[in-house]
Amino acid sequence: MSIIITKIIIGLVMALTIFSIVNETLKIKYKFSFKFIGVVIIIALPIIVFYRTEYNAFVSLLTYILSIMLIKKYFKISLLSSILLCSYSMLLIAIFDIIISTINSLFFTYTELRTLKNIVITNNILIGIFAYVVSKIPIIKNKINYIYRKTEKTPNYNTITFAILCVFTIIITFFNITEIFKLNTYYIITIISIFILVILYYFYITELNNYGRLSDKYEVLFDYVQTFEDWIENEQMYRHELKNNLSMIRNMTKNKKIINKIDDMLNMNINIDDEYIELLKYIPKGGLKGLLYYKIALAKNKKVKIVIEISSKVNILLKQLAEEQLRQLCIVLGIYIDNALDSAEESNKKIVTLEIYEINKMIIFTISNTYKELVPIKNMKKIGFTTKGGEHGKGLYYANKVLSKTKWLKSEQVFLNDYFIQKIYIK
Repeated sequence: MSIIITKIIIGLVMALTIFSIVNETLKIKYKFSFKFIGVVIIIALPIIVFYRTEYNAFVSLLTYILSIMLIKKYFKISLLSSILLCSYSMLLIAIFDIIISTINSLFFTYTELRTLKNIVITNNILIGIFAYVVSKIPIIKNKINYIYRKTEKTPNYNTITFAILCVFTIIITFFNITEIFKLNTYYIITIISIFILVILYYFYITELNNYGRLSDKYEVLFDYVQTFEDWIENEQMYRHELKNNLSMIRNMTKNKKIINKIDDMLNMNINIDDEYIELLKYIPKGGLKGLLYYKIALAKNKKVKIVIEISSKVNILLKQLAEEQLRQLCIVLGIYIDNALDSAEESNKKIVTLEIYEINKMIIFTISNTYKELVPIKNMKKIGFTTKGGEHGKGLYYANKVLSKTKWLKSEQVFLNDYFIQKIYIK
């Protein structure tokens, strides 16, 4: 009877730990219910039924699969999200299982650790507590929660595949550990291998978070410039109508104060000059024109002279770009122009030029800017590189990540005389 009770306890501890970690990561408050009890009992069943003195990888695998199915149904999330969260839970449990087992190996044999009920129960409770406590650490919880939300929105099969491979590797490695279970060279090498895998998983998650947050930032910017594009065109119509009406009123009065006020209004500074609107006439609507309007306004605020040359031939080719292609182009181009404006602002001449032209059915964007000091181009591609400090230094890194994922876009950078030149090719 005591063996059955022990198996029930460790099975329930395992199930509750998985459920609690997932719930903590999702930041959901759950109520104690029959549905909750049913989920916990079913997840615990493989351990209750199949637990033996010898480690059985099949038990861990079955627990993992059942967890994925039941977590998906209970929390009403996608299958990929459930795989991600259950993999994360299993990895946390595995880490502390390894740590506690390694410490216990100094005092107990493998058989004692698997048969003495007090040790078995205590160890499993400690594993569950430690795993759950770590899952509550904000920096870890927020990263996993962010990836979960991204997975729900846009499935990332690479992330899920990596998570599954990590779990399978841990399960197989556990089998090797139980065969050795002595603090010898082979055991230590195996443990180190597991922790290297966990560290790599952490760095992968961190990298995914950084990329995802940058992606969100530029997605918002793209949506903004599309709105900005419409606003500029409406504003132009309104300004022409306003100027016409003011001119009519001016001719209808002899009051000098009114005339002077109208003259001031007619000559008032605006964010986008008419000459730029004329220059951008060959850029089709869809976000790119709005982006360029926005960057022209930024240049004016920074007191940087921006010179634009656009070939009429690019209009038809740009219209052929799909929405996602246009979005990716705007991200890279926007980052390059931002860096050009920042660099030019610190220089003496303060000049940025943008040329858009076509050669052999290929569109080329050339951004040239004056600069204060020469910086090795290879350094610009490193994450966090900046000469401005603070939160800068991620734009070019993100642009390179976008370029690495596209086959139709490529870029190059070169210093020529007093200018730094960046080119984007649409193949």
